[in-house]
Amino acid sequence: MSHSTDDRRVLAEIERRLAHDDPELVALFVTLVQQFPPAPEEPRPEARPERRRRLRRKPAVIVFLLIAVLGLILTAVLSAPPSPSPGEDAPSGTHSGSVLDPPGR
Repeated sequence: MSHSTDDRRVLAEIERRLAHDDPELVALFVTLVQQFPPAPEEPRPEARPERRRRLRRKPAVIVFLLIAVLGLILTAVLSAPPSPSPGEDAPSGTHSGSVLDPPGR
């Protein structure tokens, strides 16, 4: 992230005051920065068009998958045969016995 000239000047002044007021804290910060150097900045998404395409593609894929799963669930629910109510008999024309039972029994 790039800072303007005024921001850099103000930050430099703050660093000078801090170094003057609390040199132990500055020494601790220097040690930490040496042990854990700052990571290089990534280019902004505007600078990388392939990343922008990926960022747009991911929500579209998720929406498509949700619609597909919802469609499968609705198809399964709506195509299931209706079950008879507890007090109703089986509809006429169906055989309630076993497949192995002969027709006369």
